[in-house]
Amino acid sequence: MKLQRKVFKDITDVIKISNKSDKLYFPLTVLKSLITASFPFVGLIYSALILDGFIDELDKVVIMSYVYQMIIISAILLISRTILNFFCEQKTNLISLKLNSEISRKTLNLDFEQLESQEIKDKISRANQGVLFSGGIGSFINLLGLSIENIISFIYSLTLIVALFISVDLNNPDIITKIFNSPLIGLGIIGLIIISMLLNFRIIRNINKLHFDIYEENITVNRMFLYLRDSSMDYKISKDIRLFHIDTLLSNKIQDTCYRFGKSYGNIAKKAGRMTAEGGVLNNIVLYTAYTVIGIKALLGLISVGNVLLLVSAVTLFNTALVRFIGNISSAATQTKYLALYKQYLETSTKLYKGTLPIEKRDDGKYEFEFKNVTFHYPNNEEIILNNVSWKLETGKKLAIVGPNGAGKTTFIKLLCRLYDPTEGEILLNGINIKKYDHKEYIDLMSIVFQDFKLFSSTIKDNVKGGLEGIDEEILEYLDQAGLSERIEKLPNGINTYLYSNFGEQGVEVSGGESQKIAIARALYKDSPLVILDEPTSALDPISEYEIYTKFDNLVKGKTAIYISHRMSSCRFCDNIIVFNKGEIIQSGNHEKLLSNQKGLYHNMWSAQAKYYNM
Repeated sequence: MKLQRKVFKDITDVIKISNKSDKLYFPLTVLKSLITASFPFVGLIYSALILDGFIDELDKVVIMSYVYQMIIISAILLISRTILNFFCEQKTNLISLKLNSEISRKTLNLDFEQLESQEIKDKISRANQGVLFSGGIGSFINLLGLSIENIISFIYSLTLIVALFISVDLNNPDIITKIFNSPLIGLGIIGLIIISMLLNFRIIRNINKLHFDIYEENITVNRMFLYLRDSSMDYKISKDIRLFHIDTLLSNKIQDTCYRFGKSYGNIAKKAGRMTAEGGVLNNIVLYTAYTVIGIKALLGLISVGNVLLLVSAVTLFNTALVRFIGNISSAATQTKYLALYKQYLETSTKLYKGTLPIEKRDDGKYEFEFKNVTFHYPNNEEIILNNVSWKLETGKKLAIVGPNGAGKTTFIKLLCRLYDPTEGEILLNGINIKKYDHKEYIDLMSIVFQDFKLFSSTIKDNVKGGLEGIDEEILEYLDQAGLSERIEKLPNGINTYLYSNFGEQGVEVSGGESQKIAIARALYKDSPLVILDEPTSALDPISEYEIYTKFDNLVKGKTAIYISHRMSSCRFCDNIIVFNKGEIIQSGNHEKLLSNQKGLYHNMWSAQAKYYNM
């Protein structure tokens, strides 16, 4: 009973999701099912009446009235079904789009920390694949509609089969006639059909369980296949694929995942084929037994010729309706498992406390950030990345953060940006823990260019303004400040030119340096009091990096700025420098002070790079 209640709850949950997307979709599907189920019975009933009318030599006017009634009712049902089919198909497509957009919207609202976790990656994969494997809400509602259609057909045909229960008054019938005139014969046939269908239901349920179990086992394999497939079609990495013969590697890996899929589903196919064959044999035995009984009753004169046609068709439809109902409801129950994965993902709660305290709006831009005894390790990983870090960032000052790769520099910034919260200790803004501040308002205090910044396949204007209102004159001004005005002037659509060719041949490719300048223009356009450059120029040579950092420093005069690099180009114009090593701040001070300590890490790093800066 618990299983049945769960299945019923899952089905009602999916119907609720459907109604949330479109309140008319499910009712229209039910109406379409009612009309579709009625259609064949109109033809059956009137065909039997017309046939008996000819045999009983009824008046032609009566027979033709049956013909006209059948044509008119059938035409009305056919037109209604066609119209409803059109609307239901349109709504199915819209609901499918809404489903996928809900997954995207949920993903955008999750915490950054969650997106990096394996658990959430699996949930996203399950949600996407759940919609894919189930066919989505549209497919599920369609199955429910077919199940309703089957129930209606079942009721119609059962009403007609009642004739099998009716005994005909006969004078001195022989023993065989008495047996076949008994209502128990009809009851026995219906009982056999129901028993056969229950056995078939068990078979179908077991087959669907096999499919779902294999699907669960192959979540990771399927995610790998989708990644490999998308990589093979990604033009941004196509050069590397061809020049390093990665095509062979990708092809082999794709074949391997397909083989693993094929092996899993091949085993299912064998088991499912055997079970389906067993169910089919039993079903045919029962069905032909029913036909035999109807034939004998006709030969004994217990039913008319028209009723033979009606009963054979009714038994066939009764059996077909039951088979399809069991198959459809079982498939719908299985689909709820897939769609439950979608629902579970949408119900995933965020872990990050968003805060409620508003950020004080200050004309003087005085926002003082402080790390107090901050220790941090990533979730599900005990390795300490930052160890007891304390530092106060003064308003309007320039801070350089340097150190070797893996020293904890970028993690320091991730914590400052609240992409993660500290494992121990706290980060303060004007003396208050940053967790207490409204998260969106807090993020608005910062303009950041990360080392792994991304530009999108949209217009240059969209890439610069982000979620802000786009004022063309200001966007052009910041692009000019970033050194891109000449490039923009040469583009056919200016700042409305698309980057990359994902959505058409009009898109333009930009160099690494140009990409960095667009990212810097985006940071400038946000116009936040705190500006951070987290090694966005690491792909450039030291001299080019120094030139960009120097120009950027001139553009953010009066703002608080943080420059991060394992190089030293930004250090000379910064008010203060902190040196990270193995998750700790091991040195701090200005350039001259740190350089004077010849045994310090800063002196060693500077000496190794001094030739690039004419020092």
